[in-house]
Amino acid sequence: MILGEIVEELSFYLKQRKIINVCVSPTYTSVMLDDQSIGISHTITDGEIEGAGEIVGKYAYDVVINNLDSNLQRSLSLAILNAIGGMNNFSPGDPISLYSGGKLCVFGYSPQVVANNFDSVITYDFSVTEIRKVGNNEIRPFSSLSREVCSTALIFASSLVNNTIDKILSQISANHLILSGISSVDAPSTLKSHGFEVIGKLFPTEKYRVFRVVCEGGSNRILGKYMARYFRKI
Repeated sequence: MILGEIVEELSFYLKQRKIINVCVSPTYTSVMLDDQSIGISHTITDGEIEGAGEIVGKYAYDVVINNLDSNLQRSLSLAILNAIGGMNNFSPGDPISLYSGGKLCVFGYSPQVVANNFDSVITYDFSVTEIRKVGNNEIRPFSSLSREVCSTALIFASSLVNNTIDKILSQISANHLILSGISSVDAPSTLKSHGFEVIGKLFPTEKYRVFRVVCEGGSNRILGKYMARYFRKI
């Protein structure tokens, strides 16, 4: 599993950091580590977090390694993994702007993508049950995915939370692969070994405000005010 490889790649850093605060809201999960870094992921409310009530003060690695089985557990673990690594290797901007032409394939929960630079777009949405068309974007249920050929594939890291990323990679052929989204992780060695060329991440512009927004049940509209898009080529 790719997620297991990511945990292994980041294990050295996870073992250095302790968790000092956690918030799990219906929409997002956020953690604060002892170096004051903030991590965020999507919340998928299915399952139970191992060690709930005793997480604060534990080493990040110990929490992650025991929370990889259910969607809710992975929501917590991805927030921790998202907190690892800084902005040093990243440049401001949307990674999708690096590519153009041909077919763009998108995988995520109702993903909002501006893709005017592509001839066509197919979105495999985790949250829809029927096919519909919006402009040049054909939106399909993720369950309908079978052997897709794309010029560029944009995979949102919510696929790590719901454990579908391995299936996606086994079912697509793409010239360019991007991992992006609020749950994204900076694990270049693992991602490059699976064909990814670019990592997109959202970094907080006001990290304590971001943590409060998550704790207080804020939506992506509110959270977006305090996040900025960055990317790195790998």
